[in-house]
Amino acid sequence: MFGYIKPYQPELKFREMAQYRSAYCGLCHTLSKRYGIFSRLLVNYDFVLPAMLFWSGPYNAVKRRCARHPFAKNCCLCESAALNYSADALILFTDWKLRDAVSDARFALLARLMRLFYRKAFRKAAERLPEESIECARRMDEIRQLEGTKDTSLGAAYAFGSMLACLSRFYGGSDNQRAAHSLFFHLGSWITIADAIDDTQRDSKSGNYNAVTASGLERESIFALLGREQELALAAFDLLPENVFTDIIGNILSMGLQSRGHELYTKGGAAHTDEGSV
Repeated sequence: MFGYIKPYQPELKFREMAQYRSAYCGLCHTLSKRYGIFSRLLVNYDFVLPAMLFWSGPYNAVKRRCARHPFAKNCCLCESAALNYSADALILFTDWKLRDAVSDARFALLARLMRLFYRKAFRKAAERLPEESIECARRMDEIRQLEGTKDTSLGAAYAFGSMLACLSRFYGGSDNQRAAHSLFFHLGSWITIADAIDDTQRDSKSGNYNAVTASGLERESIFALLGREQELALAAFDLLPENVFTDIIGNILSMGLQSRGHELYTKGGAAHTDEGSV
């Protein structure tokens, strides 16, 4: 969806990098099995995180041929409830991302074509995750209302955080659901704020609503808020049980997000200031 949720590779061990790639490949193969071969085109880094977070038991991978590299075999995580759920969630959120893109003149035609092409997959994902689908619809309506009224409170960021937090339903009401809800809420808020920072200059030229610009907050305040959302996501992660991917997830939520935030900061396009610069 956004592509912000990646590990900071220089700090990963070779074994960890291999395990992360196997999770990515496992998600890709699971998408193909559950939604057809063309669903592999939708795979992204963001939903590798829940696949690893929800994993239970020992690391278990097999070698399978890759669609992009048919003459080589890659290690892929074996089929699991974590991969199945993450694949369903990826398809569901892609549908809502495309629905939102329809209102953007730059991507409207492409978004409509993709929704038409993947309509069966989107319908199947909604049937498999009915409660999550309802929550996504409710939160997207909230986001549209906030954007329509030019909300200045960053409410759209927190609405998307609540939307992403529905993934905590994987835990089915267990003690882990509250911690996962908090993790995904703050991660979703981080993603939305980071994406708005990234789009500040482009939205300024096009006249599109931008939550960061509308907030009126100064640059340093925006990045302080971004750091706060990261800290809260990490704090929630510490409350969840460890598994074989814990160190990799910790890398993503700490150094991965921090590295991406630093890129946005040095890029220069961020928040509204007293002089109106971005």
